[in-house]
Amino acid sequence: MIRWCAYCQSFLGESRPYDNPAFTHGICEPCGTKLERGESLKADTEPVRALFRRIITSAKLGDESTCADVLVEARALGLRNDSILVGMLQPALYQAGLDWQGARMSVAAEHRFTGWCEHTFGLLAQVRRRAAPIDMLILQTPGNVHTVGPRFVAVALEARGMSVEAVGAVLRFDDMVGLVRKLEPRIVGFSCALPGTVPVAMELIARLRAALGPELPNQYVVSGYAFRHDAAAQPRVSPGVEVMYDLESFAAAA
Repeated sequence: MIRWCAYCQSFLGESRPYDNPAFTHGICEPCGTKLERGESLKADTEPVRALFRRIITSAKLGDESTCADVLVEARALGLRNDSILVGMLQPALYQAGLDWQGARMSVAAEHRFTGWCEHTFGLLAQVRRRAAPIDMLILQTPGNVHTVGPRFVAVALEARGMSVEAVGAVLRFDDMVGLVRKLEPRIVGFSCALPGTVPVAMELIARLRAALGPELPNQYVVSGYAFRHDAAAQPRVSPGVEVMYDLESFAAAA
């Protein structure tokens, strides 16, 4: 679920169940402190809900002329990049995926929806290129179809002060090794959109460990849609590989 502060409308992160893209409300630490001091706060969740409804409507129509206006409205509400990406666009795409799986959305409609979100994403500030060493390198696992997830994570983590490089294309193994040596990331992550890509990621991690020996990185992680279900349905990972479920787990690992 997507958590927002019921008072200041700051994005608080995600919580289980991760496969439910609905909004839920709590209270952030600054607002909690104000309440403890007896300060009055006005709870106003409707503007964020209204913006999310507008995103869904615009994305379904595929009207890319509305993308910039949506971002202007989001900025006026004080939303940061991570709030827009993970708190708004991600659940919108997730819901579209559920609708497609349930035959409530055609392939053409899903493509329009995804294209609208991609265009909106392109209007946001892009990840800055940083010199080695970086905090995290996110690689695509062969078999993944969608590439937007890792890019969302990279921009969102950059908004939180981390240096992140997300590779959209699937690289040859030798190129992966070369990139790890070049960027010297403390963490290497693999994006796994489907459960079937997890064994592929585990094999690549084992090969990277063997090729790099005691060199960087010191940590390997996996994340993606394949892990956003109940524990019983999650694929297994190799010893020493950590599953990242949300932004908070990425930030804690860094």
